[in-house]
Amino acid sequence: MRSDLSTMRPLLDGFASRAVTSDGLAARRSPAPFPDATPVELPDEDAGTGRDFHRTLLERRSSLRYADAPVRTELVLRLLTGALERDSRDWGLDEQAGPLEAFVFALRSEGMPAGVYRVTAREASLIAPASALGDPENLGVQREFAGAGGIVSMYAALDRADSWAGAHGYRIGVTRASMALYDFHLECQSHGLVGTLFGGFIGTAVRTLVQSDGVTRHPLLSATYALPEAGQ
Repeated sequence: MRSDLSTMRPLLDGFASRAVTSDGLAARRSPAPFPDATPVELPDEDAGTGRDFHRTLLERRSSLRYADAPVRTELVLRLLTGALERDSRDWGLDEQAGPLEAFVFALRSEGMPAGVYRVTAREASLIAPASALGDPENLGVQREFAGAGGIVSMYAALDRADSWAGAHGYRIGVTRASMALYDFHLECQSHGLVGTLFGGFIGTAVRTLVQSDGVTRHPLLSATYALPEAGQ
């Protein structure tokens, strides 16, 4: 099958450009805060030693078959905070292109309330109870995603990324989000959890809940996590 690439070339050319397209006011705009959020205390201790990286890679599988058992949310928040810390340190782009931000939709939770958690490299907080989510099947293109213990979605500030390097800033933002989410996913697998990365997260289902305006806070990539189904 042959495809007409004439419409794709301008898009690819755009990604090669660092020409800024915004109005230059990105530094004056920030993602909306959550004044009623409840901070989550994550004591400065190790999340526990998972399997080594080599074994994790060899045994890693994407899965949409999940146990009904709840997942320890503190562990999820710790692993996610660690992945975001590594993104911030390794890329060193938080000041220029904006930090990454993640939201955890903890559908079945052990040890902490089910609900929506906001996570950055420095802190975590509960921003809404699970009842605010409505039907979890509305969160993903595939209904199977709602069978997980929870969903993590990675967000970035496209406004700041564009002001830093134009369309190239968007490409770097997507790359950073992908790397951080794979980091989290592999850490989950090393700690005995399963899940899959996916691009079918329906951001509009939670746009108001997480105050996503598509500019200062925009969803890029998501992942499920869960305990494995018996027999896996």
